[in-house]
This record gives sequence, structure tokens and C-alpha cells, in this order.
Amino acid sequence: MLERLSRARRNLVLLALLVLSAWFFWSVRSVLNPLLCGYLLAYILLPLVARMERRGLSRRAAVNLIFAAGFCLALLVLVALVWQLRALVSDVYESAKASATAQPGQGIPLHESLQHRADEFTATLRGWGLEIEDWPVPDLEGLRVHAQTFLAEYGDQAGRTGLSLAGGLLSFLARFLGGVFWVVALFFLVPLYTYYFLFVIGDVHGSVQRYFPRRERARLTRVAERIGEMIASFFRGRLAVAFLKGLLLAIGLTIADMPYGFLFGMLSGALSIIPFAGALSGFLLTFAVGILDRGVIDSAWRAGLVFGVAEVLEGYVLLPRILGDRLGLHPLVVFFALLAGGAALGMLGLLIALPVTAALVILFQEFVSPALKQFADESG
Repeated sequence: MLERLSRARRNLVLLALLVLSAWFFWSVRSVLNPLLCGYLLAYILLPLVARMERRGLSRRAAVNLIFAAGFCLALLVLVALVWQLRALVSDVYESAKASATAQPGQGIPLHESLQHRADEFTATLRGWGLEIEDWPVPDLEGLRVHAQTFLAEYGDQAGRTGLSLAGGLLSFLARFLGGVFWVVALFFLVPLYTYYFLFVIGDVHGSVQRYFPRRERARLTRVAERIGEMIASFFRGRLAVAFLKGLLLAIGLTIADMPYGFLFGMLSGALSIIPFAGALSGFLLTFAVGILDRGVIDSAWRAGLVFGVAEVLEGYVLLPRILGDRLGLHPLVVFFALLAGGAALGMLGLLIALPVTAALVILFQEFVSPALKQFADESG
């Protein structure tokens, strides 16, 4: 039907349909996220599948083998993480239980432990010749008494405030449970979409290329392949570096006898997908939890040594060998792209800022730069 319209009207209708489709997909973007993640993972795994096919395996056998190996590896890591997370939750629960059942005058175990570590830290600084005053930790028992006094004096107002907070808490729980459901669905849907795309991704690309303008089809295909390979290489390298760095941190923290070393090490490695985020957050978390077992100074140098060595290995061994200079961006451009991405889209912006910037650079080189050169030559 549309092909019977005049060229101008047909193009106008197609443009309207394009805008309407963009609006619709943006409205249901939360549903499309697993689909996009599955497509990206399939594109990342495609070279590995092709390599296994060249060795004589069929496409189905290669995909099944990759999924089986990935499932076993993920299961081993998940079991170790759950084991340490269970130990962490148990320790926190026992500490909270001991604090709640402590009688007045007997002190609170958590408060006593924190105060002991604070006294050790100030004594160490004084031993270095620094004039440091005592560092008192807030008395949790005193805070409890003040809270009881406040509730006794302002009971009605506190009750109304409590009802308001309860309503807000229910709303938060609803959003939280919705987020948990989305995460669970993501873990099921992303592998499913990835498995499907590994069989049809070539046909999908061919169907899309069919609708490129004939005069620019070869050029647009080349640009799309260049951008796709750059994005796939970037995420493939970042995922490999993140896993290896997490494994190094987990082993290092365990050897350094830091509490929950495997949990915090793998968590820091996962967060290192976002530049500058994993190392800082992982170090602070490891240091803060380690204070109770090791004290301030001991926890600081152990965590600092492990994370320092991991950063050196990442910067001078893992990144050059695995990722290389795939993006070709100047360090100043990288820094600005991260700031802009974080300001625009938060954590998601930090994650996609660099590949999006590199894609924009490719588009500029292919389409804008030749036009600017032509304009400059004609003006001359």
C-alpha cells in the first residue's frame, strides 16, 4: 500500500512510523533490556562459536558446549559467593542479636569492638609522634536510651510519623520486589535470548542490511560491522579482565587473611567493568569490614597491598594483553566520556559511555569528517 504513494508521501509516512516505533521501544525499554543483552552476548560469543565450528563441531554442538562450560563455571562461583555471603549475614545477625540482648552496664559487643579498634589506631598514631585525641565511638546503648525517651515524650507524633514511614516502606518493598523479579527474569531471559541469537544472528544481520539504501549499502554495512566489532571486542575484553581481576583479588585477599576475601574480591572484579568504580568501592568495603578483625592499620595495609598489586596487574598486564587499544580514545576523552555518561544515565551511563563514544567517533570519521573536508576544500 505504501509503495503506491508518491515518493515524498511514502518517505514522510516511513519517517512517522520510524518515530512512532522509536517512541514505542523507548516506552517498553525495560522489556527490551534482556533482549538487547542477549543479542550483545551472542555477538560477543560468536567468534568463539565460529572457531569451534572450524574445528569440526556443528553450530548446535558448539553452542551447547559453551553454555555447559559457562553454567558449570557460574555455578562454582555462585556456590562460593553464597557460602561467604551466608557467613557474613550470620556474623552480622549474631552481632545484632548480642547487641539487642545486652543488659545495661554490660556494654554492647559491637560498640566495644569498634572502640577497641579506635583506641588501637590512636595509640599507633601517638607512637609515631602524632598528637591525636581519643576517638570515641558513639555509644549505641546511649542512643537507644535517647530514642526511648524521645518516643515517650513524642509518642503521638512518632506514631503518625511511623505510619507515614510504614507507607513509604511498603512502597519501597513493592519496588524492591519488582526489582528482584526483574533480576530473576533477567537471569533466565538473557541466556535464553543469547542461545536463540547464536543460531539466527547471521540471518538477522542479513535482513537488516536488505533495507539499507542501495547506493550506501556497502558503506553502511562496513560501518555497522566496524562498530559492532568494536563494541563486542570492548565488552568481551572487559568481561574477561573483570573475571580475572576478581579471581586475583579473591585469591590475594584470601592469602592476606582478610575476612570474606573471595566475596569482596569477586564483587570488586565485577564492579571493575565500570572504570574506577570497582577498585575504590572494593577497597573501602574490604577495609571497613576488616577493621573489626584486623584493626585500622593492619586492615589498611593488607587491603591496600592486594588492591594495589591488582591495579598494577590490570593496567600493565591484563588490559594491554586482553583489551589492548580497541577503542582508540585519548585518555582525556575517556575521562570526559565517563563524566558525561555518569551525569546523564548514572551507573548505566558509566558502563556504556566508552563504547558509545567510540561508536560516535567512528560515525564522525565515516560521515561527518568527509563532508567537512569537502566543505573546507570548496571554501578554499
